Amino acid sequence: MWYIHIQQLNASLSKKTQRRRPNFIMSNAECVVVSFGCNDDGQLGTGAKRRPTLAIDDVSASNFPQQLSNLQDKDVVAVSCGSRHTMALTASGAVYSWGWGSMGQLGHGDLKSINEPQKIDFFEKEGHMVDYISCGGCHSAAVTNDGTLYMWGESHWGQLGLPKEYDAAHESLPVKCPMPEGEADEVIVKVSCGGTHTAALTSLGHVYVWGRGDSGQLGIGSAWLKDPENESLMGASRPHLVKGFDGEKVVQVACGAFHSAAVTEQGHVYIWGKEDYGMLGVGQSSDQQIPKRLDYFDDIPVLCVAVLYFLLVPGIFTC
Repeated sequence: MWYIHIQQLNASLSKKTQRRRPNFIMSNAECVVVSFGCNDDGQLGTGAKRRPTLAIDDVSASNFPQQLSNLQDKDVVAVSCGSRHTMALTASGAVYSWGWGSMGQLGHGDLKSINEPQKIDFFEKEGHMVDYISCGGCHSAAVTNDGTLYMWGESHWGQLGLPKEYDAAHESLPVKCPMPEGEADEVIVKVSCGGTHTAALTSLGHVYVWGRGDSGQLGIGSAWLKDPENESLMGASRPHLVKGFDGEKVVQVACGAFHSAAVTEQGHVYIWGKEDYGMLGVGQSSDQQIPKRLDYFDDIPVLCVAVLYFLLVPGIFTC
């Protein structure tokens, strides 16, 4: 899903570009959050709940960028947009969420939808500072400053990566996601929530995945089918290590509705999952079950990659 880290984005812009950048991408001291687009479930966070139209005489706030007043003085450093909900991360490590909440994806301990940003109290009560956030289809994730991963929201496809004792269709409060024991001092640093699957990146550049995998979006081939602890026939209910990056250290991972992508330290792009409309970019018509490098970028080092998700009747499309 879509994730923007404002501090990192600002640092990557040249001085010339900064003079021309839009107002909603500003210096850290002046940063504001604006939103626009569909607002059926309050995902814009403007306090209104209205579906925008394309009528020429419709000048509702949903059709144009509008500042989120609730976040005006919060020093927001990152924003993540899911299917119908949104989260924001502040410099102090607090997390705010809003939008559709009927699967617990807002993390407030209930299944209510809200149309304005509301702080997730869990992290403050537990004394945790959050470093990274991600919104998925109907689930969410956060990585704290000690490298601990928390998940909440829909769990039907195993996308929360929780053990068997969590036998629920959803979790409305953040729950610690148990990760396989890695190497010494290895911790989670980033996470990406897809439509119904999740990927986590460690400090050593390893990628772990879990959730729905029937289109190859986990990138582990049929390994999840052979897992005796796996209870899902459509994917992996616990984290699995992704191999196939040719020994390169991964620095970024992104998940869409049915496919995933990663960028390595060398600037190479690897992609895997469902092949529709050429979204994998590998020149094939079949799904890709394990990571495949995009040769096109071999001589063009890539810094980051985005995998988008959007709904268009009658189907779901990603790119």
